[in-house]
Amino acid sequence: MDTLTVIVMLALFILLLGFIFSAGLMTPVIGKKNIFFVIFIGFIAGVIGGIFLISPVYDELPFIVRNIYMSTSDVNETITADVSAGKDILRFMDELSAQDGVEAVYSEGIFLKTDRFSESRKRIIEDKISLIDPNITSWQVHTNGTIILQVKKGHNPVRTLDTLSEWLMYTGGINTRYSAVHLVVTVRPDKVDSIVSYLQARDVVVTGIKGPAEEKAAAFKAALPDKSNIILFCGFLGMLTGIAGVFIDSIIAFIGKIRGREA
Repeated sequence: MDTLTVIVMLALFILLLGFIFSAGLMTPVIGKKNIFFVIFIGFIAGVIGGIFLISPVYDELPFIVRNIYMSTSDVNETITADVSAGKDILRFMDELSAQDGVEAVYSEGIFLKTDRFSESRKRIIEDKISLIDPNITSWQVHTNGTIILQVKKGHNPVRTLDTLSEWLMYTGGINTRYSAVHLVVTVRPDKVDSIVSYLQARDVVVTGIKGPAEEKAAAFKAALPDKSNIILFCGFLGMLTGIAGVFIDSIIAFIGKIRGREA
């Protein structure tokens, strides 16, 4: 939702309150006995306005706050993404590094999906994996063919993938069916959305965004009251607006008396 839409919805809600107030002003014409009807209409109209006008804006508040933080913060955000090894990963990393707002790109982990293997083969892989490539810092090996590796920051992931895939095939006849590289991208906060769009347009799975702006937006969202309470508040606001319209003459007279005493 853009800024203009937010302004239009808020303006429409204010106009709705103006309509409720006008209905209250009509009580001298329709009779004081209809005061409760005006109050009821004010509550219902306020609830409807809360559902259709305020709720959509309320849902967008965390994104609005996030965008404000993004535009004012000078601390970089971190995007994590999984890139299929079917791509030319090194070339892709170079192209990504050249994008406006990208401060750094490096590989952090590798995911492999292979043929299933036995428990004894699993133990062999776990025993030998650090010897296959000393740049592998930690690993998870599962007999269903799932292997998750953590590698040293900045290490060439393609070399590790090729070395491990060849070793699995030659020593155990295990085919690597799918593999992906987990990338970490450091981005200036005002360029996060454009880099996410860049990645998604290239069929790259964005797995997360971390940083001060994201944390503040999440904290703001967690602190917001439940939306149903906001809708009820709009209903009571509509009701109070109707009451104000009904008793506006008395309210003005009361304020006049107070000012007269102060003078």
